[in-house]
Amino acid sequence: MGLFYCSAVESVGKNNRQSHFSDDTTSVTKAIDFKYIVSDDPFFEGKIADYSKKIKAQIVKFEEFPKVLEESQGQIAKLIFYISRHELEAKHQSIHDTLKLNPTLMCSFIVRAPIDYTGYMSLFIEEELFFTNVPDDAPTIFLVKSLVNAFTSLQMVVDKFELQKRINVSTNEISKLTRIGISLANEKDFTKLLRDILTSAREISNSDSGSLYLVEKDEKGNPRNLRFKISALDLDSDEFILPINKKSIAGYVAYTGKQLNIPNVYQLSGNEEYKFNSEFDKMSNYYSKSMLVVPMKDHHDEVVGVIQLINRKRNFQTKLTLEDMKSTAVLEYDKYSEELVMAVAGQAAVAIQNNNLIHDIETLFEGFVTASVSAIESRDPTTSGHSFRVAQYTVGLAESVNAIAVGRFKDVHFNTSQIKEIRYASLLHDFGKVGVREKVLVKAKKLEDYELDLIRWRFQFILKDVEAKLNHKKIDYLQKHGKSGYSNFEKSIDLEYQLEKDKLEEMVRIIVESNEPSILEKGHSNFLEEISKLSYQTTDGNQITLLAPKEFNFLSIRKGSLDFEERREIESHVEHTFQFLSKIPWTKELKMVPAIAHGHHEKLNGGGYPRGLTAVEIPVQAKMMAIADIFDALTDQDRPYKKAVPLERAFDILKMEVRDQHIDGDLLDIFIESKAYEKILHKRLET
Repeated sequence: MGLFYCSAVESVGKNNRQSHFSDDTTSVTKAIDFKYIVSDDPFFEGKIADYSKKIKAQIVKFEEFPKVLEESQGQIAKLIFYISRHELEAKHQSIHDTLKLNPTLMCSFIVRAPIDYTGYMSLFIEEELFFTNVPDDAPTIFLVKSLVNAFTSLQMVVDKFELQKRINVSTNEISKLTRIGISLANEKDFTKLLRDILTSAREISNSDSGSLYLVEKDEKGNPRNLRFKISALDLDSDEFILPINKKSIAGYVAYTGKQLNIPNVYQLSGNEEYKFNSEFDKMSNYYSKSMLVVPMKDHHDEVVGVIQLINRKRNFQTKLTLEDMKSTAVLEYDKYSEELVMAVAGQAAVAIQNNNLIHDIETLFEGFVTASVSAIESRDPTTSGHSFRVAQYTVGLAESVNAIAVGRFKDVHFNTSQIKEIRYASLLHDFGKVGVREKVLVKAKKLEDYELDLIRWRFQFILKDVEAKLNHKKIDYLQKHGKSGYSNFEKSIDLEYQLEKDKLEEMVRIIVESNEPSILEKGHSNFLEEISKLSYQTTDGNQITLLAPKEFNFLSIRKGSLDFEERREIESHVEHTFQFLSKIPWTKELKMVPAIAHGHHEKLNGGGYPRGLTAVEIPVQAKMMAIADIFDALTDQDRPYKKAVPLERAFDILKMEVRDQHIDGDLLDIFIESKAYEKILHKRLET
């Protein structure tokens, strides 16, 4: 139909994109069938009087043409101009302008002119709008058939338009459902997911309000109750519980798994098993009228929740007043609305189930991590809680970095997933200690207790042997000289014994002191070397070395309690940690966990282990963990191999580490200034 038909399709199509065709399209198809014949023939009505029932159109004089616009009121009207060629040629400009301003007028022209008339081709009106020419002297039946055929042609155009409109609207709704599905599938925040579900269901059904409920299960997995989670009117409303039974509307749907479509909740017959609770309306100054309540079912066809939609309106964006809610502005939910909402409910159930599954997996993994860390730390009770505290300190530092707006790290920001990544890396940073022998892991002093006891017994044996030798001297003296001069001889022997005893005890004292993991004094080191060179011959002729080479090597350790091999074994825990963590199939968001844990003992100057990385090669997360690890080691409770230091002393030691280019000074400043440690440290001190 040319220009005017295209305009009509665009105009009505746009107006109907806000709501689906079950309401607006129906209103068009069920409206009055506006059919008009506009004619300048004064005898026209008489000519077709016998055929008026067949034509079924209202006849309007040409000069009364504006009447058509008033009656149709913007609805689609079928209009046939039956006018003379002279009137057409004289008025074609005004007719063109009027039709252009009223795109819902579907029109066609039958010109009162000879069959071979082609003058309309030079007019403003499009050629497609001209149906045929009918001479004034043509038989009436020919005119009637032309009119009927013209109206049939217009009806075909209207039908095509309606069909296209339905296709457009359906395509729009399918597109909406697709966008909803994608949006729900990608949402990880459970609270926001629930809000998105409710908003999507309201939008696609043009609902003014609504609520969402979730089914809660008992320990055996059986439905226990229905929990109200969210309302469209009050997103921060308190949660409450409904029993899953047939007494309430939402409970009925959860219990039966069937949807409810109620035209007016205040006009229930009373024979229903459920009742409407009007308390909500009273408290919120609202008026619930039409209601659609649908179950959300998972792939097992089990109800996981309920969507309750209230007061369908013509346009989702329209704000209803209390008076509107009581009027015809509120529509009933039709079958198409049910289908659309059920489609959203199905997608919502899958999204909720997926979200719950992800949460369960995360909870399971969290439990695994916690249990693993606890198991590792149980091997060394003196460091119990270290990994958990390091995780808290490191996460606190990361959050402090997020908060700064100046300095070297102002552009560094860790998102929620990266914070979780840092936490897991910190919790598991010492997991490789599972591969370290327990005797090395918990070694508090240079020598094991049994080894130090063996040395003590050795010196005790030597002392006893010295005593036995001296006693033999006393006996020999008595046998040779009797008691004469024995008193002085005995005193000299006792003095000799005391000197030997003092010497041995001094050696044992130096050995015991050197066994401590503190820094070995130079004097002790020299004395130990002298002791290691001494040996003693017993009364039965055996030669005893005062210190075995292995004992001497351990006691000569300059600092700490571990020798080179043992220290290498301890340091290997970082590599063991990396190897273990690398075998876990981390998600994309947590893929850096192994690398972060791998670098927490590296130093900025390249002197760390296990890879000797330099500052630019160490991940910033590992740099933060290094600070947290050292800080906790310094401030933790007394350990057998070291004393806990005060907070200020710990900061001084950390600053020394900065000067030695071991840790990052800027990160340390953020750690100290933000007091990222404070909450955890105070909590630990309180306990």
